Amino acid sequence: MNLRGKTVWLCTGLLAGILLAAGCGGGGGASSGNAGSPPGPTAALTMYGSGANFGDVAVGSSTTLGVTLTNSGTAPLTLLQNSVSGAGFTISGIGQGVTLNPGQYVTLAVTFAPSTSGVSNGTVSLTSTTSGLPISLPLSGNGVVAAHSATVTWNPSHSVVVGYNVYRTLASNEAWSKLNASPVIATSYSDWDVQPGQSYLYVVTSVNPKNGESPFSEATFSAIPAP
Repeated sequence: MNLRGKTVWLCTGLLAGILLAAGCGGGGGASSGNAGSPPGPTAALTMYGSGANFGDVAVGSSTTLGVTLTNSGTAPLTLLQNSVSGAGFTISGIGQGVTLNPGQYVTLAVTFAPSTSGVSNGTVSLTSTTSGLPISLPLSGNGVVAAHSATVTWNPSHSVVVGYNVYRTLASNEAWSKLNASPVIATSYSDWDVQPGQSYLYVVTSVNPKNGESPFSEATFSAIPAP
């Protein structure tokens, strides 16, 4: 944990390790092609998230978010990672290819580590056997030089999860706002948008492979020092 200022951490007990790939089941056989027979098995790719927006990340630091892709059909499919573009962006989780049987999923882990301040945009290009067209996932992030930050940490979930969401509110307000556009892969998150002299509360939720979200954890309090 790294927080510049007085912080009281409340261990949440929330939220078994993050799985970048897991699944079950297998595909069915081919259709006989006889007239009147039921259609054969088909693959269907479902994405939970259309890209990764990192918001503000301090220069010299990094944040990793996840985009989960699921085979919601009845036949296997294969995903290939073609390329990634954009300054500061790297990806893992799919590599040169991964085959998903029905019900299986994989989480594409995207990391943004800015080396300079300013906005950075990029794209991940994927290919799926469910379509002849490439899948383009937009990436964006803003490198900042931050005077203060608050880092929230939590225990991993005992359920199967693909990541976590982090929410923040002013300690005097309790109007919660989600800080991450896509699930956080790690069990910690640094907030670079805090204001000097303010006090904040943070809560965390876990996200399952079907994009379902758990209830809020207990709150963590953070006091940011004045300039």
